[in-house]
Amino acid sequence: MARVSIVRPGEGEILASGPAQVRILETGEHTAHRLGFAEITVPPGFPSPLQHRHSQHDEGFYVLSGTIRFTVGPDDHDAGPGTWVIVPTGAPHTFANPGDETAVMLNTFTPDLYVQYFRDFKALIDSGQPVNAASMEPLWKNYATEISTEYAPATATSPGPAAVQTFMAVGTLRPDTDLARFGALREAEHRQLAVLRSERRVGAHYVSPARGATFVEIIAAGEKEATETLRTLPFAQFFDVEVYPTVPPDAAELAHRAQL
Repeated sequence: MARVSIVRPGEGEILASGPAQVRILETGEHTAHRLGFAEITVPPGFPSPLQHRHSQHDEGFYVLSGTIRFTVGPDDHDAGPGTWVIVPTGAPHTFANPGDETAVMLNTFTPDLYVQYFRDFKALIDSGQPVNAASMEPLWKNYATEISTEYAPATATSPGPAAVQTFMAVGTLRPDTDLARFGALREAEHRQLAVLRSERRVGAHYVSPARGATFVEIIAAGEKEATETLRTLPFAQFFDVEVYPTVPPDAAELAHRAQL
């Protein structure tokens, strides 16, 4: 069980993201990677990054001081202290500080995918590479971010609740597992699980350390798709896995899934 985290003033992971400063308050370590949290300090005259949209995480912004100008498509919205802005997946957005004073805001990421983005962006700046569309494109791609001033079109890529079945994957840790490598991939595993949950491809997830076993509920159109979903998990390489179909969902289960 994760312990309570208390981050006091001046603490947290400090990252300089260009002229702005990002202070990571929650890496996702204490929330099973469901939530990341940062404080962003934006200097006066800070220009807007290219307008963009995300496909794998929602963002929230709460202005603490100063004025932040949020741009959504063709529209500008000046937000002062006490303003809350939520940006769901697929929504174009960017922000700037057009004023004469420093602005500070809180930034949430659900799941925590973008915490690592800020670290990678800092590494790009520190490497001395020019920061432009060509150098940024691989970074955007890694974090499911697309440059656009328009909302993402509605898609029907995910099957509706009635078209899917639930499978239970039971994994047993192989005795020859390299535990150092296993531990190094732990954060990547949690991030991918969060992404799969957001796509309604994974449900419950249990771990039995005493038995060296893991149990993952997979929601898929068939056993082949369930197996393909499992293969996207970094930990898949360490487990012998068996996949079992469960009883097809009844009306109550379908109604529950529709609310996820």
